[in-house]
Amino acid sequence: MRKVAAVLAVLLFLGAVVAACWLVNVWHESDMQKTKIVKLRKMSEKAPATDLKGGREPVTEFPTAAPQSSGESSSEPVLHDISLLKEKNPDCVGWVSIPGTGIDFPVMQNGDFYLKHDFEGSYTDYGLPFLDERCGLDTSDQLIIYGHHMNDGSMFSTLLNYADEDYCAAHPEIILETEQGAESYLIAAIVREKGSYVDGEWSLFDQINIGLDSFNSLVGNLSERRLYDTGREFVFGDRLMTLVTCEYSQNNGRLAVVAVKSAS
Repeated sequence: MRKVAAVLAVLLFLGAVVAACWLVNVWHESDMQKTKIVKLRKMSEKAPATDLKGGREPVTEFPTAAPQSSGESSSEPVLHDISLLKEKNPDCVGWVSIPGTGIDFPVMQNGDFYLKHDFEGSYTDYGLPFLDERCGLDTSDQLIIYGHHMNDGSMFSTLLNYADEDYCAAHPEIILETEQGAESYLIAAIVREKGSYVDGEWSLFDQINIGLDSFNSLVGNLSERRLYDTGREFVFGDRLMTLVTCEYSQNNGRLAVVAVKSAS
């Protein structure tokens, strides 16, 4: 019995050591990726935004809430030098931010490479937000940007807060920056969707180029599936931008935040 107890004690000790090492590694990875993102923000930072493409009012006039925690950014938008970022990494196609939240990241495009790699190309579970490979910044009717839901609340984890209608009302705007300038999108629908579909099943993530028939289908499905009415309607010709992250209310679930930019 003493031998058995000794063996169990050793196994428990080793298990505790392994768990401690794993936690230290997770903390180190989280801290390292946050540091890299902060450096990218500072390196590419430009003057605060005063106007956006698309005929909208200045960004700062849209209602935004005070930061919700120390991890969230200021509600004052800051633009970024996309050309400089592209010099550092040609896969960078833009920058996405939601004023008053922690979402403030470069947007990459290279298949699903940035699902598990950072801006420098190093492997990481955090990845970076990336544009669906089917999307073209100048050609697609819907831009779909994917980002991880991390346990430490980083990357696109903040999107889960949009299940709360009051949070959406306080943070209604998404800014997309490209080499052509900054554009403002207003959030119109929050939906929980599946990450994979069978043939013949409607999918928000297949709506890249939207004709009249597919637009009517999209409006019908979003009206039926959205978690609540944001008060913003879809108009044919609107360009959409959808931010997507994992959510766990269903198997292989996704939460999608769908925003619109007027075509006029």
